[in-house]
Amino acid sequence: MIDRRKYKNSLVFRITGGTVTVIILLLLVLVTSNVYSLHVVKNNTINSAMNEMRIHINNMNNCFDNAINDLNEIVLGINNQVDLKNGDESTRYFETKRLQDILIERMNISKTTDVYSIYNSSADLLLMSVSSRVTSKEKIELDNIIRKDLLNRRYSVKDLWSPIKLDNKWFFFKMYRFSDNIIVGFIKADTLMALVDLKGGNIDEQIVLTDSLGNSLSKVGNINFTDIPNKLANESEVVNNFDNKYIMVSTRVESSKARLSTLIEEKGVLLGLGYIQWFIAILGIISLILMPYIIYYLNREILRPVKGLVLGTRQVEQGNFEYRVNEEVESLEFNTLIHSFNSMIKEIKTLKISAYEEKLELNKAELRYLQTQIRPHFFLNALTTIHSLAYKDKNEEIREFIDALSNHLRYMFRGGLNKVSIKEEIDRIKDYFYMQEIKFPNSVFYVIDVDQFTEQERIPQLLILTFVENAFKHSMTLEDTLSIFIKTERCIFDGKDSVRIIIEDDGEGFPEDIIKKVNEDSSAYTSDGYRIGITNIKRTLELLYGKDNLLKLSNEEPMGGKVEIVIPLEKGDEIEINNSRR
Repeated sequence: MIDRRKYKNSLVFRITGGTVTVIILLLLVLVTSNVYSLHVVKNNTINSAMNEMRIHINNMNNCFDNAINDLNEIVLGINNQVDLKNGDESTRYFETKRLQDILIERMNISKTTDVYSIYNSSADLLLMSVSSRVTSKEKIELDNIIRKDLLNRRYSVKDLWSPIKLDNKWFFFKMYRFSDNIIVGFIKADTLMALVDLKGGNIDEQIVLTDSLGNSLSKVGNINFTDIPNKLANESEVVNNFDNKYIMVSTRVESSKARLSTLIEEKGVLLGLGYIQWFIAILGIISLILMPYIIYYLNREILRPVKGLVLGTRQVEQGNFEYRVNEEVESLEFNTLIHSFNSMIKEIKTLKISAYEEKLELNKAELRYLQTQIRPHFFLNALTTIHSLAYKDKNEEIREFIDALSNHLRYMFRGGLNKVSIKEEIDRIKDYFYMQEIKFPNSVFYVIDVDQFTEQERIPQLLILTFVENAFKHSMTLEDTLSIFIKTERCIFDGKDSVRIIIEDDGEGFPEDIIKKVNEDSSAYTSDGYRIGITNIKRTLELLYGKDNLLKLSNEEPMGGKVEIVIPLEKGDEIEINNSRR
């Protein structure tokens, strides 16, 4: 049982299992992708066919509608039907000629109607105008149909265009009847199908026009589809695997008792996808055959050297600097790595831990130096304020100012570099605002919004105050009120819980060179005293938290500066470096 657990936790087992899992997942992805591709290709083909059918049916409906408009015009032209059976031969002649001219005019205007006719049963008079697409034999049959069949057929104006067969050709007709007159329009099924344009279309496609029972009336497209039955059971819009060979898309022609169906050969749509399926199967078999060799090669050339290096690392962790890795492999990279590892152990043996202690002492010294640079900046401003109040003989203000200053100095005169709570820093900032209000009455407006969950978080001493002082130094005037906004909130920064501190003022803002130095150039620090507090704060944040992107400066529109500081939260977040007096 123990050996089995060790084997399951071994790199060999995990790489083997991972490799097999990856291969199986890849095969599943390929199979799923192939099946999905079949589905997408078929759906796209059906959607394309349906869009194409809508265009053709729209053209056919327009053809029927134009013919109905012509029939209405012909009906309006029959305004003297009594003259057709009048005993006056001259009157009948001119009336007949007038109606014949109307039929000819409508036929010349129409591009798709094949026959317009008027039949008066009382006078047994049949007038007809036909297109060049109608043969002589069809014209004779039309004469018989109109005189015998249509005369006795019950027909409503609301009836749709109906199919009728003449000389083995199908026509669609619509008839108006009033009094003794029958007005009929005929359109060949072949004429309608001539509207179907298959240029550049699917070469494995046939479009069939059928009646409501599915009988084929006319067809265009691939004439090699000889096995398509003459009767299409096309009540459904989409029929997959029709006749075990085709995809059929069928739609009703609204103006007539007909349906338009598109038949597409499935093998033409799915051409090439079947070969991909075979390729996937063969690829899977080859992968399974090669699996044992791959595992053996990985174990010999990768896993065994890695085990040797892991063992050597453990020995070094335990302080055994005499250990050497003796694995010999064919791989040049691992031979180089093993040689470098052995050399590294020799170098580590010669190093001393005191080097790390020296580095820590240097960091502490630099932090103490930065802190001493920040503090005199405030002292000079305070002395300047007291001097200004004394010059104006404001003794009471001087007393209040000194009281606030003494509290402030107690906060600043601490040994070493401290981290303080945000609440403590804000309290001292309020003292500072009080001192500034004494110096500049009615010229200071500030808002402090501290999230209660951030009050006790620790930040470097004087972090916020430095920027408040900077705002007063560069933006305070006696003519305008200076507004300052301070806010703290929780946030996530670089995946860690942090505190964001925002300081805004409506002063003159920051010069572009200072913004660029602070935000972009982490190695650029002013050494001439100009805004040294800001650059020292940035350096302090780098030393304490190891990041150079915790401070960001920007300018607000229409005016004012904005400071954003992020303080990462750490366990045991209280660091104090005490100055040792020697």
